[in-house]
Amino acid sequence: MSQKKYAISLKERISYALGDVGCNFVWSVVASFLTLYYTDSVGIAAATVGTILLVTRLLDGLTDLGFGLILDKTKTKMGKARPWILWSTPMMALGLIALFSVPDSLGDNGKVVYAFLTYVFVAAIAYTASNLSYNTLLALMTDDQPSKISANSLRFIFTSLFVIVMAYIVPPMVEKIGWSMMAVIFACLATLCFAVTFFGVKERNKAAMQPAVQGTDKSLGAVQSFKLLFSNRYFYTICIMFLAYYINASIFNGMGVYVCRDILHDINLYGTLNACYMGAKFVLLLFVPFLATRYGKWKLMISGWSIVILGMFIMWVGSENVYMVMCGAILRGVGLGPISACLFTIIADAVEYGEWKTGVNQAGLTNSATSFGMKVGTGLGSAIVGWGLALGDYNPDLAAQTDYTLMFEAGVFFLLPIGFFVIALIAMYFTNIDKIYPQIIKDLNERHAKQAAAKAEA
Repeated sequence: MSQKKYAISLKERISYALGDVGCNFVWSVVASFLTLYYTDSVGIAAATVGTILLVTRLLDGLTDLGFGLILDKTKTKMGKARPWILWSTPMMALGLIALFSVPDSLGDNGKVVYAFLTYVFVAAIAYTASNLSYNTLLALMTDDQPSKISANSLRFIFTSLFVIVMAYIVPPMVEKIGWSMMAVIFACLATLCFAVTFFGVKERNKAAMQPAVQGTDKSLGAVQSFKLLFSNRYFYTICIMFLAYYINASIFNGMGVYVCRDILHDINLYGTLNACYMGAKFVLLLFVPFLATRYGKWKLMISGWSIVILGMFIMWVGSENVYMVMCGAILRGVGLGPISACLFTIIADAVEYGEWKTGVNQAGLTNSATSFGMKVGTGLGSAIVGWGLALGDYNPDLAAQTDYTLMFEAGVFFLLPIGFFVIALIAMYFTNIDKIYPQIIKDLNERHAKQAAAKAEA
């Protein structure tokens, strides 16, 4: 049996994957613990926290589209996306430290203003530049499908392992050294991961680096660029799936701490909950390259969304039983394993679809769907957590929350995600690029060969 050949080396795929670990040293910590930090340590009201997170994320959705345009016009000796990974790293590190270092000397209003400004800086500026360039980098590394799927699978394998460890170590870590020192340590580790990605990855897919109109060297204006983007039908459905994915991820991370502490009566179960979910996700990610090659990304993702819905239903039915909740979390991980890897891969497919239809490659702008969905989805999910706590009359000073509060915690954590996952399943049904992808690649290769021949003759 012949060994599977990839267009890029294992070392480079691992270097790419570590970039997402760097992102999660910042973002998973923010998604899982920032609301708890604000409500229980800083003393900001839960409803105010939810509003801060939502307003920032709506603003962030606009900056994503703007930065996507900037990224498409970036052209340096370091490449298109790599330099932005380098330039955004200090902002990510300093931003994380600032988020978890709200000065005690500030009054109540001052703390709210500080929280809002630092969150805007991290979410709408630093993370936008870092994560959008990182996601775009995949299409610039190679157009080889197995390589892209493998790199994304490694990415989420590493991230899954990190999230499991993070969920266990952050609570005791904070208890010993405090929120600010925890942020300093994680900021240093994130910087190291980003450095590995920057130095270990190359941009070699020349076709994906050209934002010019087909057959010319004429750059597109902003209006024309967005007009072409919005003519890409898959941009919309992928945005919907990213929104659903990250709304639910934010709810799971943000409300999970409260549910484990208040409903399951042990905050340390948050680590076990993440271990069940991420462990199952990790195992499935090992098989994603094989499954996607054999069955296609569309069938794999349709199955994934369906399994996730089943898992959340089981968690809801057995919401007061630790073992039922953990079993449901395992199914959730089984479903989200292939979704996590393939969702980022179909963005690259959508870029190629857009070029096939319009003659213009918009790698950066199309990838803004990922960043838009991540930012707005995370913001909505975080806002839902904050508002749910507020509507449920959550009181951080109580040793045990009231039944009314527990009802809201359970509703937000178990029931709302089912609805969002159903919406994602419907969007996936209308995103079957697999059936036309071979023709897309065939036509693009012929088109690129003709363009290269024409330039050679000129």
